[in-house]
Amino acid sequence: MATAATILEDIDDKFCQCCLCFEQFKDPRQLPCLHRYCGRCLDKEIERTHGDLKCPLCQQEADVPEDGAQGLKKDFFMNEIIEFLDIKKSFQDEEKHECGDCSKIVRARSYCFKCSEFLCDGCHEYHMTKKSLKEHRPYLLTLEDVKSKNLTLQKLSSLKQAPMCKTHPDDVSRLCCKTCGNMPICTACTYGDHQSHKVEDAISLARGTKEELRSRLATLKESRDRMERLVEQRSKLIVDVAEEADRKIAEINHSADDVLGKLGNDLKIVRGKQSVASKEMTDKWKLERQHRREALEEKIESLRKEHDRLENKYKNDLEANIRKSNETYGKEESKLVGKQTSVQKQAQDGKALIMNEKENKVDQAKVAFDTANMTLERMQNLIETGSNIIVSENNWTVIHNADRVCVASEPLIQELEGELPEVDKVLEYSQVRLSVGRAEEMKISDKPLIEVAIEDIKRKDWLINGVAAAPGGTVVITGGTKWQKQAHISVIKLDGKMSKQKLIASNMSGTRCTCAYFRNDEFAIATYCNANIGLYNADNNSYHSTDLRTVINKEVKVWCITADESNDQIIVGCQFDPVLYVLNGKLQFTRTINLQRIIQTPWDIVVNNGTIIICCASSESAYAVNMEGGLLHELSKPGSRNRTVPFSVCTSNNGSVYVLWVEQWFISVVQDCVITQYNPDDGSLLTTTLVRAVPGWMAAAETDGAEKLLLPSCDGGMLRVYGLEGDQ
Repeated sequence: MATAATILEDIDDKFCQCCLCFEQFKDPRQLPCLHRYCGRCLDKEIERTHGDLKCPLCQQEADVPEDGAQGLKKDFFMNEIIEFLDIKKSFQDEEKHECGDCSKIVRARSYCFKCSEFLCDGCHEYHMTKKSLKEHRPYLLTLEDVKSKNLTLQKLSSLKQAPMCKTHPDDVSRLCCKTCGNMPICTACTYGDHQSHKVEDAISLARGTKEELRSRLATLKESRDRMERLVEQRSKLIVDVAEEADRKIAEINHSADDVLGKLGNDLKIVRGKQSVASKEMTDKWKLERQHRREALEEKIESLRKEHDRLENKYKNDLEANIRKSNETYGKEESKLVGKQTSVQKQAQDGKALIMNEKENKVDQAKVAFDTANMTLERMQNLIETGSNIIVSENNWTVIHNADRVCVASEPLIQELEGELPEVDKVLEYSQVRLSVGRAEEMKISDKPLIEVAIEDIKRKDWLINGVAAAPGGTVVITGGTKWQKQAHISVIKLDGKMSKQKLIASNMSGTRCTCAYFRNDEFAIATYCNANIGLYNADNNSYHSTDLRTVINKEVKVWCITADESNDQIIVGCQFDPVLYVLNGKLQFTRTINLQRIIQTPWDIVVNNGTIIICCASSESAYAVNMEGGLLHELSKPGSRNRTVPFSVCTSNNGSVYVLWVEQWFISVVQDCVITQYNPDDGSLLTTTLVRAVPGWMAAAETDGAEKLLLPSCDGGMLRVYGLEGDQ
């Protein structure tokens, strides 16, 4: 720390350096802890800490004035040192300055603190000799004073004259206004703004302040001396404590050596005993190991013999199983080879039939072609003759020949007005169906595997008139709502829980609504009362429809619907109508399929590999027809002591046809029902299963890797699931 007696030459530049910006102080301000910083740096620190200012060096808190750093006390002491250092540097660097008196630009000889100007040699001498400038001499700092390097802070402070009065700039401030925070004022100020203030003589005030400071410094020095003595005592105590610790450590080391020596002897004895015990245990272990090895070798020999026995046994069993498997698969192979041979023969016979029809049709086409050419020649001759007569200018030629042309053309015109031979019929060939043999017989469980109530349907007492299942497992049921003029489309799970539901408008309550799987989670929907045919998407719950009566221009009541996914078409059957109506995937009418007279009322239909299976309500029988309506065969009725009628039909993945036969038509009561399985090729009956159930529409669905039959009741909202199991 620099004191009044400190030689200015000994002051380091860092003493005048701000510890925040590391530059020379600019407008230095002091905190209450007497640490000093640039005014601008303190303003930045106040902004950074949001007004919670702490000294960056000692962390003492400081109150922030309203005007920031400008409200803190100026460090006049540091300002004097900085001013001197700047003047000193100017002298040492031999800088040229403008003389304060003569204005010459020369190296300065001295600096007058009263004038606050540099002086050249001549003006310096003038200051020293001119009586009028006698008061300036105590305030001169010469180049020699700087070079002497013995200038103290006390000497420097004596060069500074008292400040001038701010109110009266020509008067020196010799008084201090205590009321205004020790403001320097002149005598004239005591008659003005400071008249009623507490004013003291600056010299007397400084003298009293110094005495008070000396007293405080003496007290501080006494406290410092006591602290130094206390530090000295603490230092001696630390030495004594360290010496005592060394003595105690030496005692511990001596005692430890004695104890460790005794323990070392004991350790040697224990290690000797341990070595003897280890040798004894090792010898015993080696003997026991020899005995175990001999026993294990005996067991290994016994196991080897048992292994050889079992190896021979398993080998014989394997050979027997292989022979049995070869016999089983040999039979299956023979069946498949036989089926291949049968299919090849069917294909060969079919091709021969088609080739024979081809020859006949080609001959017929040639005859028709020759006949048509002859007719065309006759027509052309008549047209040319008649044209020549028309353009003739000879009236008699027209009169005599026109009648003959008219008479000759009459039979030709009558011939052409009749029905022309249908050329498309020439392209029709007999349908050749290849059969791979009988379908696998499936055992149908006589009791439901699952029997659950369909929530919402049972609660609302709605009807079920249709059920269909998509390959991915989606199941849709449809039906009327009894007392409401609506039909429902419901997506369910096999546990009976409802997934999605949609209501469609109807013009009467209790309307019948049936469905069939079409494609890509789309289901074909048919309603009875208003003959609407629609497509329902179970994925996004959307529905759009068309009125069949409008597209076919005929009043009908729809009874059944099915889909032919391979041909992207929907087939609809109607009440008391021996015609099936075909629509495409855009619900546009494309054609009709005329049925045999025996099939008057299709009650339920399904498409199976190019064949339409029909449950007929009028004849109480089931039939298979081709896609043109031609009858292929009638499905055998199940043997029963009571009269049965076909109620519902569906197909499975393996192509089998299943028909539900009931005793009482339109009666929603538990009764004896028969589920039959048919070979799709010839309609022969494969299996018959008697079940007790409420009649309903039937569908095949695949769940848990196996196919099952779904049979919901028409009334009551119950779903029954029957198992299908093939012969193993």
